[in-house]
Amino acid sequence: MNEPSPKLRLRRPRPAAAVVDGRPPRLAGSRPVDGRTRSPAGVLRRLARPLPLIGIALIVIAAAGYLTVAAGSRVRRSEIVVAARSLPAGTRLSGRDLAVAKLSGDQTLLARLVPAAAESSLLGRRLAAPVVEGLPLGRSDLAARGGGPAAFTLTVPALHALGGNLAVGDRVSVLATFTNSSGVASARVIARHLVVLSVGQPPAGIDQASATVPITVALTNPSLASELALANSVGKIDLLRDGSNATAPIPAATTAQTGAAP
Repeated sequence: MNEPSPKLRLRRPRPAAAVVDGRPPRLAGSRPVDGRTRSPAGVLRRLARPLPLIGIALIVIAAAGYLTVAAGSRVRRSEIVVAARSLPAGTRLSGRDLAVAKLSGDQTLLARLVPAAAESSLLGRRLAAPVVEGLPLGRSDLAARGGGPAAFTLTVPALHALGGNLAVGDRVSVLATFTNSSGVASARVIARHLVVLSVGQPPAGIDQASATVPITVALTNPSLASELALANSVGKIDLLRDGSNATAPIPAATTAQTGAAP
């Protein structure tokens, strides 16, 4: 019995891989499908068209705007002048009233404050508003040069001005005692919560019991000047230093009420 002859299957050989620049296709650089390479001059020509130029311009403008805003809002740290102690309005500034501290803030905030470099120019200036200890001095807190708050000078016996314990910055109430033609004396409050701007010293060689000292106070209400002048002239003045209960009423008193002899 004849056996069938085996059939041979022939495979077609695969075409040899094309070699690009002497390298296999996987290692060869990619090229455009059309076989053309793009030169730098062609790229520049494409960028020079209107739409790409407009896009580049918008990007540049946006970047410049961002940098401007970031620079303007940048927080800075500067040395400024602060109050070394609590200073009432009307205080004439001296070296012991001022200190220097560092503060971080934007330019708008720092421009409203007094820089440390200008500390010496503050000496002798008066405050138009009170400043709490540790807080910075603002330019608006300073009284105009040559100006300052309205003020009045009282001549008070030293023993009636807290016996020499009155100090600049204290707040005082002014009490005046008047005696009428019948010999009846009455005392009443002329002004309250006045800031002491200066305290004079009794002349040397004069007994303190009989010496008078000038006391200058700031007037929040200049209309009080006439009453203070009258009390200074024909009455007897006593100064009361305001305490924590400065709002408590101070009623008037007469010798008839107290039963005291005129």
